[in-house]
Amino acid sequence: MLKRIARCSRGCWAAGERGLLKGKRIGIDATTLEANAAMRSIVRRDTGESYEEFLRGLARASGIETPTREDLVRLDRQRRKNKKKKASNKEWKSPADEDARIARMKDGRTHLAHKAEHAVDMDTGAVVAVTLQGADQGDTTTMIATLAEAGEQVAEQIGREAGRGGESNPKVHLRGIEELVTDKGTTAAPPWYG
Repeated sequence: MLKRIARCSRGCWAAGERGLLKGKRIGIDATTLEANAAMRSIVRRDTGESYEEFLRGLARASGIETPTREDLVRLDRQRRKNKKKKASNKEWKSPADEDARIARMKDGRTHLAHKAEHAVDMDTGAVVAVTLQGADQGDTTTMIATLAEAGEQVAEQIGREAGRGGESNPKVHLRGIEELVTDKGTTAAPPWYG
């Protein structure tokens, strides 16, 4: 599964040096980005047959030897009415963008998509970490990787702060992340806290 992580070591270092990274309260939010691939281009993972070829096979199996485009659309609608027969990421992939996942967008449409998730220092607004995940995964699943990346970045800043020694007013919260704020407005302690 795709888990690309954008490292922001230099950016976080500069933010920490300027006092823009406190590292005590981290907010995580995600957005679904439409992939540059069309749903009509998906192919089966096992056979490589296109979705249209798949529908033509279903039409032949149901007794329609030479299906028209309208027959295929009708077959597709009937197939989608049965909730178990939706396009699945386990069965289908995009040949153009294999990292793209079939996902429902906020407006209700289904597209091939990616999920970008970012962690932000809630005290200063500095971006601490950015991860790119599969769009078919839920926020509660993906935020763990983003929080871990944010924790690494804050830990690096704490190390730099400790290396400076003896500053009476540290720029980074020396106990690390203590509070996590998610995109639904809820506040929770990190899983390892207290």
